[in-house]
Amino acid sequence: MGIEMVHRAYSFVCLSCGYSWEAEYDIRLTTEDHDHLRADYFLDGRRVHSPLNESRCPNCEHTHIRILSTEHVNSAHLPTD
Repeated sequence: MGIEMVHRAYSFVCLSCGYSWEAEYDIRLTTEDHDHLRADYFLDGRRVHSPLNESRCPNCEHTHIRILSTEHVNSAHLPTD
């Protein structure tokens, strides 16, 4: 069994109200029996549900959320005038 810690940042936008926010997670990856990978997410030191599975808008509480890793956000090119 092996354990690895990774850090990931995600950007979120609510498709219901348009509110957007970012959050940074520490993720503990544990390789269990039969090479099964388990990911435990931590936000500000608290264990939380995976934002990839259970995200809720802090503004309107809807669950229709678009999620991007900051790698994708940083690689997006906006048109310039």
